[in-house]
Amino acid sequence: MNRTLLERVRCMLTNAKMSKTFWGEAVVTAAYLINRSPSSAIDFKTPEEKWSGNPPKYDHLRIFGCPAFVHVKEGKLEPRAIKGVFIGYPEGVKGYKVWCKDLTPPRSIISRDVTFDEMTMLKTSQEDEKEEPVTKKDSAPESIEAEVEPEHGSDMPLD
Repeated sequence: MNRTLLERVRCMLTNAKMSKTFWGEAVVTAAYLINRSPSSAIDFKTPEEKWSGNPPKYDHLRIFGCPAFVHVKEGKLEPRAIKGVFIGYPEGVKGYKVWCKDLTPPRSIISRDVTFDEMTMLKTSQEDEKEEPVTKKDSAPESIEAEVEPEHGSDMPLD
């Protein structure tokens, strides 16, 4: 399970282009997702379902590292949202955890009133896939010709 968690964390941080300092948040989020994923070891039920008796809901899941806007009410003329990055699901609270680096000091905010911009994240990953890979000029496969002699004692007629 440690290897599985680390592989998922590595993928999540790379996809989100986030620094390794967020590895702890990524591990907790990966474990959260694993507990809500079907497993062949328990008859394709989820660990969450086996534990609680209820199947999990998936409508609240978001892409790790996507831009998020936490809605706030700090004053009549102040901005109504703070921009951040989605970093996970807080334990024991129904909401989302968002890292806001523009706050002083930078910190995470837990809120239920969050708007996610997952399309920006999907567009950037699709643009990364469209980049052509670097190839060598002479990378065409070469054909090899060889003469094959039949084995002695075979029933094939010789020309």
